[in-house]
Amino acid sequence: MRYIVMEIGSTNTKASLYEDGIITDLSYETIEFKNNYKKENKISDNDKELLYNYIDKLKEKEQRIYVYGTSIFRTLDDKEKSSWLKEFQDKTGLNFNIVSSDEENEYTVYGAISNIDYDKPIAVMIGGGGSTELAIVKDKKIMEKINYPFGAMDVSDQYPDLRTDKAATPMAKMLAETKDKMEIPKSKADILILAGGDYIMFYETLNYPVFKNELYDDDKQPYMLDTKTMRALDDNFMYELSLEKIIEENGSDGWWRGARGMRICVQALCDLLDTKYIIPTRINMLYGIIEKINSEEN
Repeated sequence: MRYIVMEIGSTNTKASLYEDGIITDLSYETIEFKNNYKKENKISDNDKELLYNYIDKLKEKEQRIYVYGTSIFRTLDDKEKSSWLKEFQDKTGLNFNIVSSDEENEYTVYGAISNIDYDKPIAVMIGGGGSTELAIVKDKKIMEKINYPFGAMDVSDQYPDLRTDKAATPMAKMLAETKDKMEIPKSKADILILAGGDYIMFYETLNYPVFKNELYDDDKQPYMLDTKTMRALDDNFMYELSLEKIIEENGSDGWWRGARGMRICVQALCDLLDTKYIIPTRINMLYGIIEKINSEEN
């Protein structure tokens, strides 16, 4: 069996190829659907073209493609939603599935915990441009779920200097104001798994140290970092490193200009959960969706 699964989010669009039990992450595209919707009060025509071009490239690898949209697409009214679903099908020949916050949470959590053997509560953060989902899991069962209706891009909108060469707003101010908007989890968790984005790329690109995951064995989660070290590295990323130089050397302008906002979301949740360790991953909801597709076809 072979097919591609796509996730279209508020900021990043990604895809994975499934073939005979092996999942291969494909290239991603930064398409700022949420920010541009705010500016134009509609799904941007330019963003649509970027998406269609991306799909055309994927079709060169595999014609069988499943498409799932998250955050911004949930907020469309019935008329907009109907129009968008029809246009997308007409343009691509593919169905566009809009995933609820709960579904996104469950798909991603399943991908994060399916191979873990750990007897204490573990938190999973699904970070996005326009939403942040949290699940606390024990014995592979979700004990608590919270969906926060804001994400990295919303934090960056609130503190625009996060998108400039070097940030200026004090970390304590950003964390306090972000936590004020967040429901406090009932449970605590020593471990926070970072899912929904490429958190490993963040550390690799900046040459920041990560260490072997000694808490449990999972090939998809090879690294860990204590939160004290994480905070020191985040301070460096905020106030010392040149964002313009990072973008010049690595590209992905939109991704990097939202990355500081994501670090605020991560630190805020660590505070609320009393987290001791973070596990950066590349796990996203596509892993859980692939399991669902396979179970339905077998």
